[in-house]
Amino acid sequence: MSFQTSFKQILREKMGETSSAQANYSSVMDSDPIHLAYLLGKVNRTEVQTPRGQYPRPAVRPQRKPHNFTALQRQSFEFFKCWIHGLSEGFTETELRKAFRQAALILHPDQGGSPQQFMDLKEHYEVLGTIFQS
Repeated sequence: MSFQTSFKQILREKMGETSSAQANYSSVMDSDPIHLAYLLGKVNRTEVQTPRGQYPRPAVRPQRKPHNFTALQRQSFEFFKCWIHGLSEGFTETELRKAFRQAALILHPDQGGSPQQFMDLKEHYEVLGTIFQS
């Protein structure tokens, strides 16, 4: 039995068809995919569940604990916050790397920034990178 025939049988059972009407109805179902879509609307929604391992994401991300910054790391974090507003105090290494790349696009001399600001950005990135080396 193929998947399509078993699916049609399920639809017929849900719609309450008798076996005598199945022959007339099967030719319509084979030729009319819109009618199948109509029948899909008749199937109870509780029977359609999410596939195993695919769960809806929570609407709000859990907040991470803020890092314990030294004075120099706090200054570097404030420098990043001036340019990238979405960086939280509990950032991960990946988020820091993304923030550095976004700020580099703004402060790079080829993009209209000054060389001194770009060098400061690189120094502040190295200072904040020490958080993840320990």
